Amino acid sequence: DIHRQLSQTVKLLRLPVNTVTADHRTVHSALLTGLLSHIGQKDSEKTEFTGAHSARFAIFPASQLFKKPPKWIMVAQLLETSRLWGRIAARIEPEWIEPLAPHLVKYHYSDPHWEKSQGAVMANEKVTLFGLPIVASRKINYGAIDPPLCRELFIRHGLVEGQWQTRHVFFHANLQLLAEVEAMEHKSRRRDILVDDETLFTFYEQRIGADVVSARHFDSW
Repeated sequence: DIHRQLSQTVKLLRLPVNTVTADHRTVHSALLTGLLSHIGQKDSEKTEFTGAHSARFAIFPASQLFKKPPKWIMVAQLLETSRLWGRIAARIEPEWIEPLAPHLVKYHYSDPHWEKSQGAVMANEKVTLFGLPIVASRKINYGAIDPPLCRELFIRHGLVEGQWQTRHVFFHANLQLLAEVEAMEHKSRRRDILVDDETLFTFYEQRIGADVVSARHFDSW
């Protein structure tokens, strides 16, 4: 619809067609900056779209996209008659939105966890605009989001539990010592020689720099 309107404008202005050289994404991204509250995500079971703040609208029947609606759309106008209609519609991709609306998007985080292979605490990030999930889920490094939690998980999982891929000599020496003490307990049938995990956590927590939240930070420290 928007491309059709653009072509009509070119004809009215009597401009040569090759004057308009911008590609589909460039044109629609430029328009999208002013229509961020007019986007919609198609309902998987209905022909309706969920818009900003949970509004529900449908593509106007005269639109070229009416019969085959895309998953994501922006409309130039929302008109309410017997129902809410979106007029002058264009197909968009949700990944276009975040760079255009850094001041409007909201970030939500879940499942922070230690990853041995990354040497860091990772989490799932969800990005929404006016309640719409423009990024459903992506993995991110959680260190800058919640440093205290990441420091705790690094110490607990990386140092105390030994879930860390590193060449630091002290780390492997400590793991070997713990294994020897466990063997001693097993041999002597005692369970009071090896200190518990909380004691080990306190030992490391009191000695490691306050800004150490990952393996990379530890190496720098």
